[in-house]
Amino acid sequence: MAEISKKRIITTGLIGGTIFSVIVTLFDYFFGRGFSWPRLLFYFIFGCLMYGFLTYRNFKKHNKKS
Repeated sequence: MAEISKKRIITTGLIGGTIFSVIVTLFDYFFGRGFSWPRLLFYFIFGCLMYGFLTYRNFKKHNKKS
């Protein structure tokens, strides 16, 4: 059984969180909510945690099948 790579989980979480926060911030800006640094920080942290968690679950699921 292959080991779950923490480096890949962290990297995927950071990339996914960055993309998520940029897209949601752009939607907020275009729909008239304006730009806010605290909101951007919240989106980034939330996105990183969620993408990291989902990547971890995906790796774990694929390791059980092996």
